[in-house]
Amino acid sequence: MSVSVTFEPSGINGLVAQGTYLIDAAKRMGAPLGHGCLSGKSDCPACVVSVKSGDELLSAPTAIEEKLLGLSQPGNTLRMLCQTKIEGHGEIVLMVSSFKPKESQSNSELAADIERKFAELGLKDKIAALLKFEAITMTEALDAAMQKPLAAGTKVLDSIMARAKANKSDSKANP
Repeated sequence: MSVSVTFEPSGINGLVAQGTYLIDAAKRMGAPLGHGCLSGKSDCPACVVSVKSGDELLSAPTAIEEKLLGLSQPGNTLRMLCQTKIEGHGEIVLMVSSFKPKESQSNSELAADIERKFAELGLKDKIAALLKFEAITMTEALDAAMQKPLAAGTKVLDSIMARAKANKSDSKANP
């Protein structure tokens, strides 16, 4: 069964399968999050959203979320997309946070910071991070590849129709 997920304020929504992490749903739908994971270790607030409705459909908060977001406080509706899995069926509405990396950092400085953090990881964490990035890349590539057959099929059919018209007009001209 599918679950309806809406990202506000953009209004982007779509259906995803139960068991999907919210970060994967956001990527598949193209929700404009405006930021990404800064550390690869799920220890930053880069993917924080506020759950407007459907909190009961989501996995229990992880220890990381409780530590970073103070989820033990009553009324706290914040969740991390990378930590939260959809476990029930229904409708979920999320408000994207306004978190952004420091504006003073250029892309090259941010890349250097990420490289430095990656270099500090142990071997197991490095392998896990690389596998995670590979899975994300593969998912995005497969999504793009699934869109291509329709375009290619349309071009093939157009070519066949053009040849058929050309053959038909040739046969009329040369009986």
